[in-house]
Amino acid sequence: MATPILIVCPKCQKQIKAPENALGKKVRCKFCQAVFVVRARGRSPAVRGNEKKSAKPSTDKATAKPVPDDEDNDPSPYRLVEISLAPRCPDCANEIEEGQVICLHCGYNMRTREKAKTRKVYDQTFKDYFFWLLPGIACALVVFSLLGFNIWYLLKINDLISENDAWYLYVWRSGHIKLWVVIISLFCMWYAGKFAVKRLILNPKPPEIEKLK
Repeated sequence: MATPILIVCPKCQKQIKAPENALGKKVRCKFCQAVFVVRARGRSPAVRGNEKKSAKPSTDKATAKPVPDDEDNDPSPYRLVEISLAPRCPDCANEIEEGQVICLHCGYNMRTREKAKTRKVYDQTFKDYFFWLLPGIACALVVFSLLGFNIWYLLKINDLISENDAWYLYVWRSGHIKLWVVIISLFCMWYAGKFAVKRLILNPKPPEIEKLK
């Protein structure tokens, strides 16, 4: 079993535990994130005999020394200094409030077990709004146009067409034709008005276009 050693970071001078096979390899300090090469120094004669001695130890190389077997004599032992029972986010492990649904640090949703995703979309211009609302405006004009036509047709058709006119004109004065004209007009007004309300009132904002890159 490899003997653990203590290495000293040349940047922050913090002592770090590392396995013996880390000698000669690059490691990263967990305190300051500096990267350095572990060099042996001050080790036992048995271990030093198996390694080549460096002529001039560089200042940017970390020194390593054996860890005492007795943990009570360790100059930098690990100790439990604080206990926190606060709830934490299962994704980023940051503390959250009791009953909080969405983590404010990473956007993780504790109910759906999904992480919020960010999207990049294009800015919406006046042109986008105009072309999005144009069909709704057209449908609204159709509703008012049909309403005005029905009123004019029911009130003025008898005055415009007399009994002496041709039969294909006189038939427009018939009550049955008037009824069917009104029914068809109301049918068109219903669907056009329904679309106009959805587009102009319920959903007046054009859909967002996501950037692919």
